[in-house]
Amino acid sequence: MEKKILIKNFWKVGNNGDRNLYEDDLGWGDSLKRAAKSDYPEYIFRYCVEDVGYNILFYWLQDRNFYTIETELTPIEVRRIYPNPNWDGKCEWQKADSDVGPSTASAGEVIATFDNPTQIWNGLKINGVPISDVLDNSVIIDLD
Repeated sequence: MEKKILIKNFWKVGNNGDRNLYEDDLGWGDSLKRAAKSDYPEYIFRYCVEDVGYNILFYWLQDRNFYTIETELTPIEVRRIYPNPNWDGKCEWQKADSDVGPSTASAGEVIATFDNPTQIWNGLKINGVPISDVLDNSVIIDLD
């Protein structure tokens, strides 16, 4: 079965030279499912954010923006990363922040805050879309 390409030249440096973003790159990866001991998205999210306290960097395909959930801040911040003013349009990875690419430390617009990580799963919506649906249609790039 052929993998469906969603965005050509997404990654700056790809796996074995393949820089494309594929449909099976979306959502939670297998290693996180194993760590959370679940394939249920809410349990995986709660494991990452509430139990471990990861910051999350993700790219939402619907609006083609990078976002972070900063659990180490008080209150917890959800940010849309500012666009890279020097983006040449060639590599989606370089669309945000800098030529290096986005990170959970990238500057951005705060779109939501939460006093407690347990509030995020049921309380966070981006452009009216619940975080569960957003993450299902996102590339979850980094946890730190």
